[in-house]
Amino acid sequence: MKKLEVILIIGAVIGLFLVLFNVPLHTLVVTLFFPALGVLYYCLGFALFNDIRFRDIFKADSYKGLGIWRILIAIGTGIGISNLTIGFMFSIMNYPLARALLIEGSVLTLIVFVVAIIKNARDKNQFYRKIMMRCLVFIVLGIIFLLLPGQIFGTP
Repeated sequence: MKKLEVILIIGAVIGLFLVLFNVPLHTLVVTLFFPALGVLYYCLGFALFNDIRFRDIFKADSYKGLGIWRILIAIGTGIGISNLTIGFMFSIMNYPLARALLIEGSVLTLIVFVVAIIKNARDKNQFYRKIMMRCLVFIVLGIIFLLLPGQIFGTP
């Protein structure tokens, strides 16, 4: 799933550049990669962030050693980052509710970030450091997209 995530992120970045340079069919690329990335985070974030392979999602052995907090933080991170990803797409395409999705995703991701800091202070686990870095990157991107002027991307 890590490879799929990297492919979708690269496609989303390419879509962003296509929008910035007003290349024909940029909306097709943006509306393909951003929602796919959002669905990956929303539906499979708990497995992606816990390094569980796709074929092992339904095997009980995959979840041994994972505490309830790790799974809940992974689910919260997936939902928050998914909202931010869809908010990025809405902002790029100048759709309504872009700001609402960006604010909601940023707040939820910030809450998960704070919980991960607290859990990392107690447990000193690599999982929480990875979650903190990922949350921080998406929070910064969310704030940048919130601060951008409304029609910067030029899409009607």
